Amino acid sequence: MEFDVRTRTLDDLAPVDAVGFHESVLPELLELRSDLASRAFVASGLRGITVGVGDAAWHWSLGDRGRLEVTPGDPGEGVSVRVSPEWFSDIVNDVRSTVALMIADEADMVRGNITHVVSWEPVLRALTDGRAAYEPGLVGFTDPDGGDLDLDRVFTLDDDPADVAHFLDQAGYAHFRQVFAPEEMQDLSLEIDRWRSEMSPVDERAWYAAIGDERVCVRVTNLGPEAVRFPHEERLAPIAAMVGGERRYRGSDLLVKPVGVTSGISDLPWHKDCALGGHSYRCRGLTCGVSVTPSGEDNGRLGVVAGSHRVNIPLFDLSDGLDLPVRWLDTEVGDVTVHLSCVLHCATPPVHSERRVTYSDFPLPGDAAVDRTIRAVRDQAGRETYSPA
Repeated sequence: MEFDVRTRTLDDLAPVDAVGFHESVLPELLELRSDLASRAFVASGLRGITVGVGDAAWHWSLGDRGRLEVTPGDPGEGVSVRVSPEWFSDIVNDVRSTVALMIADEADMVRGNITHVVSWEPVLRALTDGRAAYEPGLVGFTDPDGGDLDLDRVFTLDDDPADVAHFLDQAGYAHFRQVFAPEEMQDLSLEIDRWRSEMSPVDERAWYAAIGDERVCVRVTNLGPEAVRFPHEERLAPIAAMVGGERRYRGSDLLVKPVGVTSGISDLPWHKDCALGGHSYRCRGLTCGVSVTPSGEDNGRLGVVAGSHRVNIPLFDLSDGLDLPVRWLDTEVGDVTVHLSCVLHCATPPVHSERRVTYSDFPLPGDAAVDRTIRAVRDQAGRETYSPA
């Protein structure tokens, strides 16, 4: 089981010169990981893409033998994008991603569109980090005995931790029933309201959304371990311990998902928590969602793409051709959902009644400076656009 898939540390973070990378580093990477990168390029659906930085450009394509080739210049066909030296360095370093580039709107698209650039990034990651790109049939699901894994299984705290860890490793998510009592959820709901009452639109911890002409606080974020008057750490730590890795509770976000949001962020579309960058430094983090209210089709719920953490899927690839199963986690009051940071997940909007949930992070141990760097990367996207959590 692989819950720590980090391939970089802060010591690996150094400026990347585009010319030096293409002339010196890339040939060695092509020797090392040509098969993986060539398969990733086929999976991307690109015929070719030219990446320009400064006065130079390089064309990525498949050669006559179906192998990835990178040659100087722009042939004048296929996708072509120009980025600044700073963006190129950050993308290669996995500090900022092509999704972050899209949000910042700082790509100069000569030909094609930004989704093509996002499709190219898994090719780069295959080369630099040995990370496999998604291909149909690549991911399967087996139970500890080698049979088919029941992706709808619901756990309790009394289940064998080895079974939980195996399921989470295979599927990328888990659902625990009745971890908290209804009375505890009433207390937590009051605590959510207490924090919301203290927020204002200028507080960077608060996310606001509009319901008609009214703006309401729908999320209070980045609350430290001691901030919330509720035993998140004490009660969720046993779940985090089931997957090992000496994870420590970092804090919680408090969410209210009202009916009828007309603008602003309330329910996030399909995303990975590492979508803006930093997968190779931080994944796989663990997030526990406490169901303060029930969740379901009527009031919104968590959706997950099983196994999506095991391959690199571009953000725009949740399509009819994706052969990974989607699961919708309907919860009762006091249930807990768990998802890994690099599993594709979303939240559906409530239709008839409000949903309340808290999300608590249990990251892998690591350099605090890395965490600060990646948090800055996320913040640069802006809460008014897209910030995965």
